[in-house]
Amino acid sequence: MIAGSRHATGVKWASCHYNETIAMRKLPLFSALVLATACLNSSAQALDKDSLPGNYFLKGVMEVGSEIWLGKNGKFQYMLAYGNLDQGTEGVWEIKNERVVLTSVPGPMLFRLEKETDFKPEKEPQAGTWVAVVRADDFYVKDVELTFEAQSGKSATVSGTDPKNGQAIVTMPASEVWSRTGLRRRGSQDAWQWVAVPPARASTRIAGFRLTNQISAMTAFKSMELTAGKDGLIPDEASGLSQGVYKKAQ
Repeated sequence: MIAGSRHATGVKWASCHYNETIAMRKLPLFSALVLATACLNSSAQALDKDSLPGNYFLKGVMEVGSEIWLGKNGKFQYMLAYGNLDQGTEGVWEIKNERVVLTSVPGPMLFRLEKETDFKPEKEPQAGTWVAVVRADDFYVKDVELTFEAQSGKSATVSGTDPKNGQAIVTMPASEVWSRTGLRRRGSQDAWQWVAVPPARASTRIAGFRLTNQISAMTAFKSMELTAGKDGLIPDEASGLSQGVYKKAQ
């Protein structure tokens, strides 16, 4: 579940249970929408900003599970699961022209060193190179900028990770010892998050780094508008979910 959910379980979002079981039959999303059986009242309702914050779950769209969290601080998080596809984003929400408007503004990426039990390099780096591998729970992370720093203070920066394997590689003399790595979103002005590289990893010249808030690497949409109906918030047609309704958890 996403931030603020009173139903949070601690397991990764994509495997969480919703209030109803979602049968994953691998139908195309368009077909799932056509087969939606819920009869929804879409008549517009007045919006009350003070009563809007909370968790909303998508109803009325077969095969799809989705949740929106609206925070009192004007922030939101969005997640959607369809078969093996997980999408999400986060940002800010506001009321505009009697609609709830969600605008994606990804937050800073947060990292930690991979646990030794989880990090299994496929092969050792070539001599004279240091390799960092950046991943989330289920995918390699692209668009991460890294700075490799040696104990001597010598450093080298890579502008982005390889989207195919999450790797960033620099060349370093054999006399240098890897001390720590700074990570942040590529092209951002976020502060570097420095992660120490333990001696065991430094000696092998390869280390893994885990993105702990993987929603920060997702952009399911740039903007979404929802209209208040009798039963909840109805997403716009551009979302592909307009036959459904986000009902607020009680």
